Amino acid sequence: MTDVSVQLLQSSLIIKKNTIIPHIEAAKKIIAGDGDLLKTIFLADEFDILTEGTVDFNNITEEYKILVGYDDIHLLQAFEMLLYLNRTENTRNSLNDFVKLNLKSGLSFLKKSDDEQLDILNTYWDYLEKLDHQEDRLLAFIVHIFLPRVRQYIDSTSFLLYSKKNITVQIEKAKALHDKYKSIIPEHDFFEKSVSGGLQRIIKPSSQ
Repeated sequence: MTDVSVQLLQSSLIIKKNTIIPHIEAAKKIIAGDGDLLKTIFLADEFDILTEGTVDFNNITEEYKILVGYDDIHLLQAFEMLLYLNRTENTRNSLNDFVKLNLKSGLSFLKKSDDEQLDILNTYWDYLEKLDHQEDRLLAFIVHIFLPRVRQYIDSTSFLLYSKKNITVQIEKAKALHDKYKSIIPEHDFFEKSVSGGLQRIIKPSSQ
């Protein structure tokens, strides 16, 4: 399970840094009026991103899950949630469907009115922001919830017939990834802020 979490951590960090963030920055520049960048992205067909499906980790045997669940049901539940967060593709699919409909042809796009173009680009940016939040949710869950639970598990459980070496190696790898990508990893209070943000933040003052 630790191997899977670290693989997902590394993959998500690379996707966020090398794909999502650059596309968000590009969208900002285009909306601000960078026509040359708009033409370049159309020529390179770079609007749609993450078109490949997510990796499905289904190689964890039921016997192993039962064994872990017997020791720590909360760790097993956290792992199942981790897999669920990785499989969530609604935003990714919606983004690419939107691109196919609105941003595949530079010629068709430029025939639209300025207001229509701006609306399309703003919607594209909004999808990117949602995708970024989705990756942040996965990153925060791995770093701040799942891996600490793993550390707690190995510290409190006696492994008479099994070695902790691989788990320790994976945790050290996760720490190295955290140090390398610290600037793009959500803070410890990510989920708390997510719950209290948006509409909740707007309506809270009036409900007191």
